[in-house]
Amino acid sequence: MRLPRRLAAAAFALALVAGVASARGQLQTRQTGVDLDAGDRAGRLVLANTGDAPVAAQVRVYAWSQVDGQDVLEPTDAMVASPPIMEIAAGGEQLVRLVRPTAAPVEREQSYRIVVDELPGQGESEAGSAIKVRMRYVLPAFVRAPDPAPAALECRIEPRAMVCRNTGGRAAQLGRSHLLAAGGRRVELSPGLLGYVLAGNTRRFELDAPVMAAAGSATQLEVLLDGQPASLPLARGR
Repeated sequence: MRLPRRLAAAAFALALVAGVASARGQLQTRQTGVDLDAGDRAGRLVLANTGDAPVAAQVRVYAWSQVDGQDVLEPTDAMVASPPIMEIAAGGEQLVRLVRPTAAPVEREQSYRIVVDELPGQGESEAGSAIKVRMRYVLPAFVRAPDPAPAALECRIEPRAMVCRNTGGRAAQLGRSHLLAAGGRRVELSPGLLGYVLAGNTRRFELDAPVMAAAGSATQLEVLLDGQPASLPLARGR
């Protein structure tokens, strides 16, 4: 079963807000992702409550793949959260273990998304005029292969999109990014995280009309690749 793509493509931290906020608990994560070496059995995720009232949370883990250039999340038992549901006291923290049931090292990098949701408190109603804040964090998690080849990106411009393929053995994180167009003009794609291209996969990044107008003459992608500045040549697709 596939989850809706709007969840699969969610950013690291999403705040789901409607109307006037009245939540007193403040759910936060202490990390932006989880990394496990090939033979590791478990990783750690620390949640915190910076508010003045208890907050309940649920942690779920999904297998993360890329199909037809899009992110897809599917239920999995290859990594589980313990505990999956918790209540965090005001000002407190909660350690969540992310456990692999098997100790066998992976042969290829495995990718997951950890979805952390704030749950309604006791006596709270989703109906009525008192609208509550519900926090959702969507974090990447990787189980690394032994001695993986570094990420290696090949990007091309197609109608309405930029398509990047990663031929390396590690996922590639694309951060702040621009297209370098004719005359040295820089066209912004994203001021922050653009997305990931998983190891051995292809990711399609949709471009709006103004960006596509400049993309026709773009020759390079300037991007923070795994946190480091990089300049990648752009090919032309069909």
